[in-house]
Amino acid sequence: MPIFEYMCDSCGAVFEELESVTNRDKPHECPVCGKKKGRRIVSTFATSSGSRAASCGSGGFT
Repeated sequence: MPIFEYMCDSCGAVFEELESVTNRDKPHECPVCGKKKGRRIVSTFATSSGSRAASCGSGGFT
């Protein structure tokens, strides 16, 4: 199962959940405030690793 990152719309806390793909977009309970207002966000790892992969192609090969 993949790990997804969520942000609580109530208190702003960011948390991770080990979740099946079928349940990833459902509201999740926030571990800080307890409200079921957690929504999936794009993780920092996913956004930073994508830009790094793009720069690897410019190695100067002939």
